[in-house]
Amino acid sequence: MSDPTSSTYHPTRPPSLNYSIASGRRRFWVALFFVLIFIEAGVLPLILFYSIRWGAHLSNTTNLAIITAVVGTYSSYKFAVRSWYLFISDRGHQRRPLGAGRFGPDAFTIQISIAMTAFFAPLIVGSSLTPASVHLVAISLSCFIIVFCFPLLITSFWPHKLKMPFRVSSMPPWTGLPPAVYTIVEDIVAVDGGGCVEFRQAWRIRYEHSTRMRHIIRVTSLCWGATGCALAAALIAIAWNTSDDVGYGLGWGIPWIWAIVSAAITVWWVRKQLGRESREWAQPGAHVVLNLHIRQSAEEEKVARRVSMQNETHRGA
Repeated sequence: MSDPTSSTYHPTRPPSLNYSIASGRRRFWVALFFVLIFIEAGVLPLILFYSIRWGAHLSNTTNLAIITAVVGTYSSYKFAVRSWYLFISDRGHQRRPLGAGRFGPDAFTIQISIAMTAFFAPLIVGSSLTPASVHLVAISLSCFIIVFCFPLLITSFWPHKLKMPFRVSSMPPWTGLPPAVYTIVEDIVAVDGGGCVEFRQAWRIRYEHSTRMRHIIRVTSLCWGATGCALAAALIAIAWNTSDDVGYGLGWGIPWIWAIVSAAITVWWVRKQLGRESREWAQPGAHVVLNLHIRQSAEEEKVARRVSMQNETHRGA
């Protein structure tokens, strides 16, 4: 079990996460990923739809068939690479959730799989009909957003109250779930970002010991979940009650504006809160421990001790 009594923080400084997106070429690869995803599921669907519709004057069936053939190529490749890291790679044990077996998926894998299914279902069905349904294809991104953001919303309403009969990332069955942003950050950084089990341990320690970090995670979960579900529901209603051109353009364009603006606000706000966390760390109530009750193997316990020792080293420095 994770140990809430261990001295893993400095009296005047929060525990280090031992990870930086600015190190090496991480910032470049993160930027490249988002640019390619934006092109695949944002730019191309809009350019192809209107250029083929207004320029080539092809039928909606042909138009949407071309778009369906293009969308999902890069994201499917990245999902396959992620699965390789988790389940097949010889070093997969270093990236898997704490306490999970070889074929134990992390929460993000399950969440993104269900969301991608919700995305591709209306896309494929809508383009396969004769004639094709522009309205159905227009709600693809909105369906993805609702399925992805709903767990963020409900876990932020009842943090550490909802329990599942199966493992959720590092959280054992029947353990109160933290707001979903916690597992999203843990899984993405550990698997896709190469932070591995060291980051999972450092992330656990920081969350367990910092009331400010728990506040950050809950607020970001709530804001992304609430705004995403509300926006997606509105876009679905608009898609079915407007013309093809308007519904399709809004359905594939507005979600990206929402995502970019929300990401910018999140980065600004989180940086502000982290600065506040650091300034207030020595004050009473800043590091009240909340035990996540995470079960760990012997090897993972060794990593936890090593992370704690690194925090002690920072303390000495």
